[in-house]
Amino acid sequence: MGPRIETSIDVRKFILRLFKKGISYREIPKIVGRSHSCVQKIIGRFKSDGLIENKSGRGRKSILSDVAKREVLKDINIDPKLSAVKLAAETSRIMGRSVSAETVRNMIRHAGYSSRVARKKPFISLQNQKKHLEFAKTHQLKTDNFWKKVIFSKFNIFGSDGRRTVWRKPNTALDPKNLRPTVKHGGGSVIVWGCIASNGVGNFVFIDGIMDHKLYIDILNNNLKESVKKLGLDGNFIFQQGNDPKHTARNVKMWCLFHCK
Repeated sequence: MGPRIETSIDVRKFILRLFKKGISYREIPKIVGRSHSCVQKIIGRFKSDGLIENKSGRGRKSILSDVAKREVLKDINIDPKLSAVKLAAETSRIMGRSVSAETVRNMIRHAGYSSRVARKKPFISLQNQKKHLEFAKTHQLKTDNFWKKVIFSKFNIFGSDGRRTVWRKPNTALDPKNLRPTVKHGGGSVIVWGCIASNGVGNFVFIDGIMDHKLYIDILNNNLKESVKKLGLDGNFIFQQGNDPKHTARNVKMWCLFHCK
């Protein structure tokens, strides 16, 4: 037995037009290239229900109940990082029967969600967001001459922390709940320090060992002064660093007080 061929709406309408013109049940199948039983069903459905399309509810019934579907969608809306395996386990508990992770994945995709790798963005608390905004407002009218004197420094941690996926709809990649926030000391393996100014890049340093305030001062002693000279800033510069705890340690503050503006 070959695969069942779905009759298009246009062909069904054509069959009904032929029927209304008085063409016989025997002739219509020959004209449209469909079986006698197919033509009979289409005409019979139209005569009994006035329908051209198939009745709703046809096809394989969903394994998941409406309640289970709502629970899954509610869970991923709260926590998009939940895996299909965990969701399937919870759904199985709710329904009292085994539900596969693939069934859950298909339902989520049908609801318009896709599994995507979460974008990494630095975690910024509400308090620090306010500080950042205040800094921007304070410095927004500074002249080019001011910014030419500024040297920015930063250290980063590099290394694979694994991939994490989230369930999300299109154009929601930057929704906070769909992001993977990065934090200080958050994983990784290799630490590097660097600095930059308006006219170029300063030293770039790979760091061995654990970064603490003592090591940070050594980095500044060995690289900041050298970078300042390389960038042609001499002693007339403004040093801008982040608010990492190592930067705000008392001895680091004292070092900056004597060596930086």
